[in-house]
Amino acid sequence: MPSTSSIRLFDADPDLTRFLSAEDRSLARQVRLPLVELKPGDVDVSDVLRAHRSFAALVPGGMLLQSLRLGEHPGLRLIGPGDIVSLTDTPRSMLVLSTSCRATVPTRLALLGREFLIAARRWPWLMAGLHSRSAEQSERLATQLMICQLPRVDDRLLSVMWLLAESWGQVTASGTVLAVELTHSALGGLIGARRPTVTLALSELTERGAIIRQSDGWLLLEPPKAPQPAAGEAIGDPRLMSATAPVWKEEVAPSLDEQIAAEAATHEEVRLTVERLRAEHGERTQRMRARLDELSATRQQIASVRERIRKERPRVGRPAPS
Repeated sequence: MPSTSSIRLFDADPDLTRFLSAEDRSLARQVRLPLVELKPGDVDVSDVLRAHRSFAALVPGGMLLQSLRLGEHPGLRLIGPGDIVSLTDTPRSMLVLSTSCRATVPTRLALLGREFLIAARRWPWLMAGLHSRSAEQSERLATQLMICQLPRVDDRLLSVMWLLAESWGQVTASGTVLAVELTHSALGGLIGARRPTVTLALSELTERGAIIRQSDGWLLLEPPKAPQPAAGEAIGDPRLMSATAPVWKEEVAPSLDEQIAAEAATHEEVRLTVERLRAEHGERTQRMRARLDELSATRQQIASVRERIRKERPRVGRPAPS
């Protein structure tokens, strides 16, 4: 059973009072919220919130790992300091095979229930702060979704590490430190890649000096690629259709000009893909040749040292017969 205590609202998340006046902020920061201490292991957050009659909770410290599985493909989401977890009774999507949540380290939940609602009744702008915090969390999740669509796994890894560093990183003189323990499997779940592919991409990032593995996490040295202007086909505006009986439309064959334009677009896309693959192959070939040259030079140096040692080694003759 999780242990409970209390914590000041301001200590749980100072940004919740960002929209309050200075006077109201000094009063609201004294509000105390129930605090639940979770031990490492599986946890049903909704059950914890129901047991304490709370609609949500802040995470002042620790980390939760939410796992969803769509068929054979797992997906992960990190919930850490500054994030919000909410009570939900919405039925799970039929596309999701399973979902679970686990506290990876001792984790604290500041419960949002009666105490917070009483404070929000006195200072309504607390709800604006809560909504803003929730929107920031949704924005990070949407960015993670876009990162999963990047074609190169090394770009995905570097981008998701910088994304996490925006929330939980620390800028130092050596670089940006991301003090989060992430296994290769966990990184794969965050970016939608297999563990062996993640291992190869991490080796490439480490070899070129983009990241450095540390005992307490990662040191990020190379920033992610700068966003480029969008190019390509315009996206049509999605819209909801009325729930009337469908009317079958007569299919109109595309005109000759439209067919030519479509074929030209396809040809251009194939050409760009071939050029990109050719450039990547050239870069990898150059790196491999440089590595082979280094290994050849090292072997020659070792052979030279062995030969010198063999020549300088004193010869020990047999003792003369008495």
